[in-house]
Amino acid sequence: MRSRFTDGAMAKSTKGIFIGQTVTNVLELLADIKSASKRKETAEYINTHPDEFVSVLDSVFKEDSVELTNYKQYILDLIDLLSAKLVVLTIERVIMDTDSRIRLRGLQAAYRTRIDSLNPHLVDILSDTEEKFEVRKWAIHILGSTDPVSYGRILRKTARDNHENVNLRKEAVFALTKVTDDETVGTLCALLGDPSAEIRESGAWALSNMSAPESINCLLAALEDESEKVRDWAIRGLRDMDDAKALQGLADVMARVSSDEQVRMIRLVVERKSEIILRAITELLSSENVAVLRVAAWAIGVSPYPPAVAALRNLLEYDDEQVRHYAKIALVGSGGIDTTDLQL
Repeated sequence: MRSRFTDGAMAKSTKGIFIGQTVTNVLELLADIKSASKRKETAEYINTHPDEFVSVLDSVFKEDSVELTNYKQYILDLIDLLSAKLVVLTIERVIMDTDSRIRLRGLQAAYRTRIDSLNPHLVDILSDTEEKFEVRKWAIHILGSTDPVSYGRILRKTARDNHENVNLRKEAVFALTKVTDDETVGTLCALLGDPSAEIRESGAWALSNMSAPESINCLLAALEDESEKVRDWAIRGLRDMDDAKALQGLADVMARVSSDEQVRMIRLVVERKSEIILRAITELLSSENVAVLRVAAWAIGVSPYPPAVAALRNLLEYDDEQVRHYAKIALVGSGGIDTTDLQL
């Protein structure tokens, strides 16, 4: 039986490119893969006749034209159905293509299939500041997902470079969350002093996700950042660490910040339900600020704390109805009063 792809011996020229009949037949078939069944059928044939497909790759990716670009797209439509070897051979050509749209699709395919053999090429793409943002972004995604430790240095360099695109730096920060070595923690801590609020926010977010004890001091310093988002991520990062120093640092800061900040901090830390945090909230039950009293009493209702009973009882006669209401609920939860004695 003759190959569907090799039938005939004629040759023709397409947009100035001399193409043999074998390649021409393949291109015609590729152009007809409009349904899932056709794509599967074509991919099965390609996987069993890899040499023919390699000839197609060599012809299609040798030069540029609108027609050949369309065929490149057809090939990329099949990429997830090809054998691992053919995927690598295809993407090797795709990421070197002059069309950024083609390169982008190839990188997305490489990310889906977790191909790491192309990583040295991706470093070149990432280092090319003239390359399109989306292409460089996907290069970071692949390096960060396949081998973040080996490529940690270039990811850290990208994250630190304040001449670089801010969004690309943020992508590098995201990739660095998969690396918990001292160099990475140090880089992320340094980013908390970056002039860009977006980068500081990304750095604080990354550290909050890593929960590295080595980051405690820089997260405590970040609690004084002018950006509310930076402070919030720093609070979350310290709150979620199983570390007495981190929690005590939060408690100390909560005691001395403004009333508005105390309200925000209480809402963020109450779910931790630690002795250190609940003791700090209890101390705020003697605040002169009504908003602080309301949220502090509410917090003890959410996370009952028997040592807070005395301070809560002092609020039962307070002149603010919400303070009294939250104090009653907190007293019941903390065992300071019998529910039959109250009309809640």
